[in-house]
Amino acid sequence: MQFMDNIINSMMEAVRQFFIEAIISQMYGFFDMLNERLGSAAEDLATTPMDFGGQVPWNRLMEIVNTAGSAVQIVAGLLLAFFIALELVQMLIEKNNLADLDIFSMLLKWAIKSFIAILIVANAFTIVGAIFELGAMLALSTAADAGEAIGESFNSYEFAIALEELNVGQLFLLMFQIFIVHLFFNIVGIAIFVVVIGRFLEIFMYVAAAPIPLATMANQEYRAMGNNYLKSLAALAFQSFLMIITISVVGTLMLSAVQSITSDGAIGTSLFNVLGYIFLMCFALFKAPSISKSIFNAQ
Repeated sequence: MQFMDNIINSMMEAVRQFFIEAIISQMYGFFDMLNERLGSAAEDLATTPMDFGGQVPWNRLMEIVNTAGSAVQIVAGLLLAFFIALELVQMLIEKNNLADLDIFSMLLKWAIKSFIAILIVANAFTIVGAIFELGAMLALSTAADAGEAIGESFNSYEFAIALEELNVGQLFLLMFQIFIVHLFFNIVGIAIFVVVIGRFLEIFMYVAAAPIPLATMANQEYRAMGNNYLKSLAALAFQSFLMIITISVVGTLMLSAVQSITSDGAIGTSLFNVLGYIFLMCFALFKAPSISKSIFNAQ
């Protein structure tokens, strides 16, 4: 009987050691994936639209919209001609119905306004690129801090000691909890990927039509459309800074949760705290566009 008990105890201990090794391996895999996803997101957010995807998407966009005779160029040209002509008519009639008219100064003023408007439309994509370059410079200053490894504070030695105090049933439950956390993070990771990549798609859609709203800058009455477009571009560029701040701040909170995995004795609770912070990060990333637009008063 003693012999059978020893065999059973040896088998249970072997099972315990198997679970312990599997759990530690799962934890390392989880933190490696967490670091990779967050680091990749921070790197993408600090990238300008011109450099995103190895410059291929931007070059393709420029081929489509910057070609002579393209729909965007034709519409922008027609709108620019209309608003330049409308500006001249409004300048003529605003002088007391032509009674108080200084032709030379009025034409000079109109010519300067028209030249600036044509210059803006002709360099629409250069202006857009400059806005996103400024946004990238702001984002790069915080991207390094956001890339701090979450798993660096994970002490595998203390974690293994804590696991030694658990029985087989508790170890199995913990391994199941880690699996659930891992599974949910994969789902949230997809959402983070969609937010980051979706931002670039939104940028490309805004950029594609750049000459059209900027053509309204030629007329004082309709200039608000062009101004709002520039504010929207600035908000899009500033989004990356807010998103990297989100990753950095919530990443710091996750570091604290990781440190408490072995210090407070509630391993499973600490794991779900990490998952909660990941959901919080995802929610904040989705919220960043509306916050950025409110900062720049963009509609």
